[in-house]
Amino acid sequence: MKKNIFKKAGIGVVAMAGLALLPLLALAVGSVPTTEILTTPTQIATIIFNLLSWLGGIVMAIALIMLLYAAILFLTAGASETTHSKAKNVLIYAIVGIAVAVMAYSFQPFVTYILGWH
Repeated sequence: MKKNIFKKAGIGVVAMAGLALLPLLALAVGSVPTTEILTTPTQIATIIFNLLSWLGGIVMAIALIMLLYAAILFLTAGASETTHSKAKNVLIYAIVGIAVAVMAYSFQPFVTYILGWH
């Protein structure tokens, strides 16, 4: 019975997230640009850096949520070894996610320094 409630709650969360993203579809419908989209190679780099910044933010948010989930698992585990091992695994994945997000944010300054685009 308890698993069924979590399934329904998960479906509700996904549905609400989908509904929250619907206005982005309206923003996607726009006029067709009359000029070239990419005119210089630095614009490609800018697009890649913006994409990495967005992905880094999303990964960081998910990793922080996983970190809180691991903390809740540790607090509610009691003497259960399976819950402790699950909490350890979630904590390891959260730390890896934070490291990936930090690397995504630090990639742009590293590349701009190496290529000399100060």
